[in-house]
Amino acid sequence: MNEGYKVFVVGATGYIGKLLLNKAEARGGAFGASSIGANGLLPLRLDAPADFDYELILLGDVVLLTAALSRPDICANEHDYAWAVNVTGTSEFVTNVMARGGRVVFFSSDTVYGECGDTVDEASEINPAGEYAEMKHEVEKRFLGNPLFKSIRLSYVFSQEDKFTKYLIGCEERGEEADLFHPFYRAIIHRNDVVEGALALAERWDEFPQQVINFGGPKVLSRIDFAECLKSAGTPNLRFQVTEPEEAFFKNRPKIIAMTSPVLSNLLGRPARSLLDAAKIEFASS
Repeated sequence: MNEGYKVFVVGATGYIGKLLLNKAEARGGAFGASSIGANGLLPLRLDAPADFDYELILLGDVVLLTAALSRPDICANEHDYAWAVNVTGTSEFVTNVMARGGRVVFFSSDTVYGECGDTVDEASEINPAGEYAEMKHEVEKRFLGNPLFKSIRLSYVFSQEDKFTKYLIGCEERGEEADLFHPFYRAIIHRNDVVEGALALAERWDEFPQQVINFGGPKVLSRIDFAECLKSAGTPNLRFQVTEPEEAFFKNRPKIIAMTSPVLSNLLGRPARSLLDAAKIEFASS
Protein backbone atom coordinates (compact mmCIF):
# COMPACT_ATOMS: atom_id res chain seq x y z
CA MET A 1 0.00 0.00 0.00
CA ASN A 2 1.01 3.66 -0.10
CA GLU A 3 3.77 4.62 2.30
CA GLY A 4 2.57 6.13 5.55
CA TYR A 5 -0.32 3.93 6.59
CA LYS A 6 -1.16 0.31 7.31
CA VAL A 7 -4.16 -1.81 6.35
CA PHE A 8 -5.89 -4.04 8.90
CA VAL A 9 -8.24 -6.75 7.63
CA VAL A 10 -10.76 -7.77 10.30
CA GLY A 11 -12.24 -11.18 9.56
CA ALA A 12 -9.03 -12.31 7.88
CA THR A 13 -9.98 -16.00 7.84
CA GLY A 14 -13.38 -15.38 6.22
CA TYR A 15 -14.56 -15.81 2.66
CA ILE A 16 -13.67 -12.27 1.59
CA GLY A 17 -11.17 -11.42 4.30
CA LYS A 18 -8.65 -14.14 3.52
CA LEU A 19 -8.24 -13.04 -0.11
CA LEU A 20 -8.31 -9.39 0.93
CA LEU A 21 -5.46 -9.93 3.38
CA ASN A 22 -3.46 -11.92 0.83
CA LYS A 23 -3.71 -9.12 -1.74
CA ALA A 24 -3.07 -6.40 0.84
CA GLU A 25 0.04 -8.18 2.12
CA ALA A 26 1.39 -8.28 -1.44
CA ARG A 27 1.22 -4.48 -1.45
CA GLY A 28 2.93 -4.20 1.94
CA GLY A 29 1.99 -2.87 5.36
CA ALA A 30 -0.95 -5.16 6.03
CA PHE A 31 -2.16 -7.04 9.11
CA GLY A 32 -4.99 -9.47 9.66
CA ALA A 33 -7.21 -10.02 12.68
CA SER A 34 -9.50 -12.90 13.59
CA SER A 35 -11.43 -14.08 16.62
CA ILE A 36 -8.79 -16.70 17.41
CA GLY A 37 -5.71 -14.76 16.36
CA ALA A 38 -3.63 -17.80 15.39
CA ASN A 39 -1.13 -18.15 12.53
CA GLY A 40 0.24 -14.63 12.81
CA LEU A 41 -3.15 -12.91 13.00
CA LEU A 42 -4.08 -10.38 15.66
CA PRO A 43 -6.71 -11.55 18.16
CA LEU A 44 -9.99 -9.62 17.95
CA ARG A 45 -13.39 -10.75 19.17
CA LEU A 46 -16.16 -8.33 18.30
CA ASP A 47 -18.10 -9.52 21.33
CA ALA A 48 -15.14 -8.33 23.45
CA PRO A 49 -13.67 -5.39 21.50
CA ALA A 50 -12.09 -3.80 24.59
CA ASP A 51 -9.45 -6.55 24.56
CA PHE A 52 -7.94 -5.41 21.24
CA ASP A 53 -4.63 -3.53 21.29
CA TYR A 54 -5.72 -0.22 19.74
CA GLU A 55 -2.23 1.24 20.08
CA LEU A 56 -1.47 -0.71 16.89
CA ILE A 57 -3.71 1.74 15.04
CA LEU A 58 -2.01 4.96 13.96
CA LEU A 59 -3.29 8.10 12.29
CA GLY A 60 -4.32 7.36 8.71
CA ASP A 61 -4.37 3.57 8.99
CA VAL A 62 -7.29 1.83 7.24
CA VAL A 63 -9.36 -0.96 8.80
CA LEU A 64 -11.33 -3.17 6.38
CA LEU A 65 -14.07 -4.54 8.60
CA THR A 66 -15.41 -7.70 6.95
CA ALA A 67 -16.26 -9.70 10.10
CA ALA A 68 -19.87 -10.27 11.20
CA LEU A 69 -22.41 -12.90 12.11
CA SER A 70 -24.24 -13.08 8.79
CA ARG A 71 -26.36 -16.23 8.90
CA PRO A 72 -30.05 -15.21 8.94
CA ASP A 73 -31.00 -18.03 11.33
CA ILE A 74 -28.43 -16.88 13.93
CA CYS A 75 -29.45 -13.23 13.58
CA ALA A 76 -33.12 -14.20 14.04
CA ASN A 77 -32.92 -16.99 16.61
CA GLU A 78 -29.98 -15.63 18.64
CA HIS A 79 -30.83 -11.99 18.18
CA ASP A 80 -29.32 -10.63 21.38
CA TYR A 81 -26.00 -12.36 20.79
CA ALA A 82 -25.90 -11.35 17.12
CA TRP A 83 -26.70 -7.74 18.06
CA ALA A 84 -23.92 -7.78 20.65
CA VAL A 85 -21.44 -8.78 17.93
CA ASN A 86 -22.82 -7.05 14.82
CA VAL A 87 -23.87 -3.77 16.42
CA THR A 88 -22.68 -3.19 19.98
CA GLY A 89 -19.21 -4.72 19.70
CA THR A 90 -18.69 -3.60 16.13
CA SER A 91 -19.65 -0.02 17.00
CA GLU A 92 -17.31 0.03 19.99
CA PHE A 93 -14.48 -1.25 17.79
CA VAL A 94 -15.15 1.34 15.09
CA THR A 95 -15.33 4.13 17.67
CA ASN A 96 -12.01 3.10 19.21
CA VAL A 97 -10.30 2.85 15.81
CA MET A 98 -11.48 6.30 14.78
CA ALA A 99 -10.41 7.74 18.15
CA ARG A 100 -6.88 6.74 17.14
CA GLY A 101 -7.28 8.49 13.77
CA GLY A 102 -7.86 5.27 11.87
CA ARG A 103 -10.23 5.06 8.92
CA VAL A 104 -12.85 2.30 8.65
CA VAL A 105 -14.33 0.59 5.60
CA PHE A 106 -17.41 -1.23 6.88
CA PHE A 107 -18.68 -4.17 4.84
CA SER A 108 -22.47 -3.87 4.73
CA SER A 109 -25.15 -5.58 2.64
CA ASP A 110 -27.54 -4.88 -0.25
CA THR A 111 -30.33 -6.19 2.01
CA VAL A 112 -30.49 -2.75 3.63
CA TYR A 113 -32.44 -1.70 0.51
CA GLY A 114 -35.04 -4.42 1.04
CA GLU A 115 -37.27 -5.74 -1.74
CA CYS A 116 -36.72 -3.55 -4.81
CA GLY A 117 -37.52 -4.46 -8.38
CA ASP A 118 -36.72 -0.92 -9.48
CA THR A 119 -33.03 -0.06 -9.71
CA VAL A 120 -31.49 1.35 -6.55
CA ASP A 121 -28.21 3.20 -6.17
CA GLU A 122 -26.40 4.85 -3.27
CA ALA A 123 -28.90 7.73 -3.17
CA SER A 124 -31.95 5.47 -2.89
CA GLU A 125 -34.02 5.12 0.25
CA ILE A 126 -33.46 2.01 2.30
CA ASN A 127 -35.86 -0.47 3.89
CA PRO A 128 -33.84 -3.15 5.69
CA ALA A 129 -35.10 -6.70 5.16
CA GLY A 130 -34.51 -8.98 8.15
CA GLU A 131 -32.47 -8.83 11.32
CA TYR A 132 -29.06 -8.95 9.61
CA ALA A 133 -29.96 -5.99 7.40
CA GLU A 134 -31.28 -4.09 10.43
CA MET A 135 -27.96 -4.63 12.19
CA LYS A 136 -25.94 -3.42 9.22
CA HIS A 137 -28.21 -0.39 8.90
CA GLU A 138 -27.84 0.43 12.59
CA VAL A 139 -24.05 0.55 12.36
CA GLU A 140 -24.25 2.73 9.25
CA LYS A 141 -26.63 5.14 11.01
CA ARG A 142 -24.20 5.53 13.89
CA PHE A 143 -21.22 6.51 11.75
CA LEU A 144 -22.35 7.93 8.41
CA GLY A 145 -21.38 11.59 8.52
CA ASN A 146 -18.02 10.85 10.12
CA PRO A 147 -15.27 11.44 7.51
CA LEU A 148 -13.31 8.45 8.87
CA PHE A 149 -16.08 6.00 7.94
CA LYS A 150 -17.17 4.48 4.63
CA SER A 151 -19.58 1.63 3.93
CA ILE A 152 -19.46 -0.96 1.15
CA ARG A 153 -22.88 -2.50 0.46
CA LEU A 154 -22.27 -5.93 -1.00
CA SER A 155 -24.47 -7.90 -3.34
CA TYR A 156 -23.94 -11.67 -3.66
CA VAL A 157 -20.20 -12.27 -3.95
CA PHE A 158 -19.23 -14.97 -6.45
CA SER A 159 -16.19 -17.24 -6.63
CA GLN A 160 -15.63 -20.97 -6.76
CA GLU A 161 -15.67 -20.84 -2.95
CA ASP A 162 -19.07 -19.22 -2.46
CA LYS A 163 -21.77 -21.45 -0.96
CA PHE A 164 -24.11 -21.61 -3.95
CA THR A 165 -21.32 -22.21 -6.49
CA LYS A 166 -19.89 -25.03 -4.37
CA TYR A 167 -23.39 -26.55 -4.25
CA LEU A 168 -23.72 -26.45 -8.05
CA ILE A 169 -20.22 -27.86 -8.61
CA GLY A 170 -20.93 -30.64 -6.12
CA CYS A 171 -24.20 -31.53 -7.86
CA GLU A 172 -22.43 -31.81 -11.21
CA GLU A 173 -19.63 -33.94 -9.75
CA ARG A 174 -22.16 -36.32 -8.16
CA GLY A 175 -24.39 -36.41 -11.21
CA GLU A 176 -27.26 -34.95 -9.19
CA GLU A 177 -29.85 -32.46 -10.34
CA ALA A 178 -29.47 -29.13 -8.58
CA ASP A 179 -32.52 -27.48 -7.05
CA LEU A 180 -32.75 -23.76 -7.86
CA PHE A 181 -35.01 -21.39 -5.97
CA HIS A 182 -36.80 -18.92 -8.25
CA PRO A 183 -37.55 -16.02 -8.21
CA PHE A 184 -34.34 -14.81 -6.54
CA TYR A 185 -32.34 -12.00 -8.20
CA ARG A 186 -29.11 -10.25 -7.22
CA ALA A 187 -26.45 -8.03 -8.87
CA ILE A 188 -23.81 -10.75 -8.45
CA ILE A 189 -20.23 -9.47 -8.14
CA HIS A 190 -16.90 -11.28 -8.50
CA ARG A 191 -14.95 -11.64 -5.27
CA ASN A 192 -11.83 -10.36 -7.08
CA ASP A 193 -13.69 -7.14 -7.87
CA VAL A 194 -14.70 -6.75 -4.23
CA VAL A 195 -11.11 -7.14 -3.09
CA GLU A 196 -9.72 -4.86 -5.78
CA GLY A 197 -12.35 -2.22 -5.06
CA ALA A 198 -11.85 -2.31 -1.30
CA LEU A 199 -8.09 -1.93 -1.61
CA ALA A 200 -8.53 0.87 -4.13
CA LEU A 201 -10.81 2.65 -1.66
CA ALA A 202 -8.18 2.31 1.06
CA GLU A 203 -5.51 3.66 -1.25
CA ARG A 204 -7.56 6.47 -2.83
CA TRP A 205 -9.75 7.41 0.13
CA ASP A 206 -9.78 11.15 -0.49
CA GLU A 207 -10.65 10.77 -4.17
CA PHE A 208 -14.04 9.29 -3.24
CA PRO A 209 -16.05 11.55 -0.95
CA GLN A 210 -18.98 9.14 -1.09
CA GLN A 211 -19.50 7.39 2.22
CA VAL A 212 -21.59 4.57 0.77
CA ILE A 213 -20.62 2.59 -2.33
CA ASN A 214 -22.65 -0.27 -3.76
CA PHE A 215 -20.57 -3.27 -4.79
CA GLY A 216 -22.59 -5.22 -7.35
CA GLY A 217 -22.14 -6.66 -10.82
CA PRO A 218 -23.34 -5.11 -14.08
CA LYS A 219 -26.54 -7.19 -14.34
CA VAL A 220 -29.25 -8.39 -11.99
CA LEU A 221 -29.36 -12.17 -12.38
CA SER A 222 -31.56 -15.00 -11.16
CA ARG A 223 -30.23 -18.29 -9.85
CA ILE A 224 -31.22 -19.78 -13.20
CA ASP A 225 -28.98 -17.21 -14.93
CA PHE A 226 -26.30 -18.06 -12.38
CA ALA A 227 -26.43 -21.78 -13.19
CA GLU A 228 -26.42 -21.15 -16.94
CA CYS A 229 -23.28 -19.00 -16.62
CA LEU A 230 -21.52 -21.76 -14.70
CA LYS A 231 -22.55 -24.32 -17.31
CA SER A 232 -21.02 -22.17 -20.02
CA ALA A 233 -17.82 -21.50 -18.09
CA GLY A 234 -16.88 -24.77 -16.42
CA THR A 235 -19.71 -27.12 -15.41
CA PRO A 236 -21.08 -28.32 -18.77
CA ASN A 237 -22.83 -31.34 -17.29
CA LEU A 238 -24.73 -29.42 -14.64
CA ARG A 239 -28.44 -30.27 -14.53
CA PHE A 240 -31.00 -28.38 -12.52
CA GLN A 241 -34.67 -28.03 -11.76
CA VAL A 242 -36.50 -24.89 -10.69
CA THR A 243 -38.43 -24.69 -7.42
CA GLU A 244 -40.49 -21.87 -5.97
CA PRO A 245 -39.46 -21.66 -2.29
CA GLU A 246 -41.85 -21.24 0.60
CA GLU A 247 -42.53 -17.67 1.67
CA ALA A 248 -40.53 -18.25 4.87
CA PHE A 249 -37.38 -18.37 2.71
CA PHE A 250 -37.92 -14.75 1.74
CA LYS A 251 -38.41 -13.42 5.28
CA ASN A 252 -34.76 -12.35 5.45
CA ARG A 253 -34.00 -12.67 1.75
CA PRO A 254 -35.73 -10.23 -0.63
CA LYS A 255 -36.76 -11.84 -3.94
CA ILE A 256 -35.04 -9.12 -5.92
CA ILE A 257 -32.53 -6.38 -5.15
CA ALA A 258 -31.78 -4.53 -8.37
CA MET A 259 -28.74 -2.69 -7.06
CA THR A 260 -26.37 -0.62 -9.18
CA SER A 261 -23.68 1.99 -8.62
CA PRO A 262 -22.41 5.01 -10.57
CA VAL A 263 -19.29 4.95 -8.37
CA LEU A 264 -17.89 1.41 -8.50
CA SER A 265 -16.59 1.51 -12.08
CA ASN A 266 -14.65 4.69 -11.27
CA LEU A 267 -13.18 3.03 -8.20
CA LEU A 268 -12.13 -0.05 -10.20
CA GLY A 269 -11.03 1.94 -13.24
CA ARG A 270 -13.24 -0.31 -15.39
CA PRO A 271 -16.72 -1.86 -15.29
CA ALA A 272 -17.29 -4.65 -12.80
CA ARG A 273 -16.99 -8.07 -14.43
CA SER A 274 -20.03 -9.92 -15.67
CA LEU A 275 -20.77 -13.21 -13.95
CA LEU A 276 -19.86 -15.12 -17.10
CA ASP A 277 -16.47 -13.42 -17.36
CA ALA A 278 -15.86 -13.95 -13.65
CA ALA A 279 -16.77 -17.64 -13.95
CA LYS A 280 -14.36 -18.08 -16.85
CA ILE A 281 -11.58 -16.59 -14.71
CA GLU A 282 -12.46 -18.82 -11.75
CA PHE A 283 -12.57 -22.07 -13.71
CA ALA A 284 -9.46 -21.21 -15.73
CA SER A 285 -7.51 -20.96 -12.46
CA SER A 286 -8.79 -24.22 -10.98
